[in-house]
Amino acid sequence: MRRIIPMKSRFRTFIAFCASLSLALAGLPAFACRTVTPQQIENALQNAPGINPGLQSCAMAAMAMKESGGGNTCAANSCCVGILQLNVGSSGVDMTPAQRAAYQNADLQTQVNGWTATANGNASSSGYKTLLADYNSGQSIGGAPVTPGMLAACEQFGAAVCNHNVSSLSSNGGCGSYTDGTGHTGGQTICSWGKAADKQAANQNCSTNGVAPTPPTNPKKINCPTPGGGGPGTAIPPTPASAPVSLPANLA
Repeated sequence: MRRIIPMKSRFRTFIAFCASLSLALAGLPAFACRTVTPQQIENALQNAPGINPGLQSCAMAAMAMKESGGGNTCAANSCCVGILQLNVGSSGVDMTPAQRAAYQNADLQTQVNGWTATANGNASSSGYKTLLADYNSGQSIGGAPVTPGMLAACEQFGAAVCNHNVSSLSSNGGCGSYTDGTGHTGGQTICSWGKAADKQAANQNCSTNGVAPTPPTNPKKINCPTPGGGGPGTAIPPTPASAPVSLPANLA
């Protein structure tokens, strides 16, 4: 998914990150792809330095799973790379081919850390701040409850789309369309894409405390024999044939 990222304020920080990333991974073989789990992504989000707390959710991990084709760290298209589909093209952080390859080849935590450097820029938008404040206070916008999925979608779509959707929510209770306000319309919104992330998060093994919950199991049905052919609830006398221990002769 294409992410529209305001990069002016963080351009130098990210270029420094790219330079160090390229140096650190210069000797690695091409594309050490891994398939990661929602819990591993969530753990990496929890460990990312300086990340906006609204992005440390299982919904954000679910969105990463959806956008990377099921947790593929090497997922890539013409603009976006990695587990969280960082926009490395000219409309994003504008990486060189070598920097793009280094980022795609990086381990999960390094990818998440690099994504965080730009994600926080989107999290500083007025739309995201409005969503986060209402989420933390339990309020809705235009009657729509704010969810972790909406926060995740707001970050991934970028400030222009998120601000437009939040403004639409506030005025008429609907997200409107995927738009940056300048004619780019159609597709998903923070409402629809956020709902998809929330739904997937509810159905995946993920917890923000770092330990994936154990899936529930159905109790195993045990058929207990009834000595002497008695039906369920029938009193069974403690005869030597049915008693769990050997009885003294005077009690047998």
